Amino acid sequence: MQPDYRPIIALIYVKDEELTETFRKMFKDVRLLGGKKIVANVISNSEYWNFFANARETILDNLDLGLEIFTWKPNEVDKMIKKIQQYNYKGFITYCSDENKYNMRKILDILPTSMKANMLRDYCK
Repeated sequence: MQPDYRPIIALIYVKDEELTETFRKMFKDVRLLGGKKIVANVISNSEYWNFFANARETILDNLDLGLEIFTWKPNEVDKMIKKIQQYNYKGFITYCSDENKYNMRKILDILPTSMKANMLRDYCK
């Protein structure tokens, strides 16, 4: 059986303080799902360098997995969805903090049905 190298898409909408734990959880989930590559889409108003400072340690601990990171402003959700649709992905996982659950629900509501069908885990319920 040939390994599946299609990426797992992660939609992340958490506070900066929660990024380290969220990334740890994401890497653990991807390993459990047999993934080899992750495309992390972080929705945040903070700058890229600030995000990276919060997630750096966890990223360095998981260098054996392929990782692409995109940071999006909350008003760039349409661009993010178009970018995700360019991938031949295995599925996707959502992560959000309590105060962003409503916003993530709005994002999930506008996703095409074909994407919703590929949801592997949803931590925003």
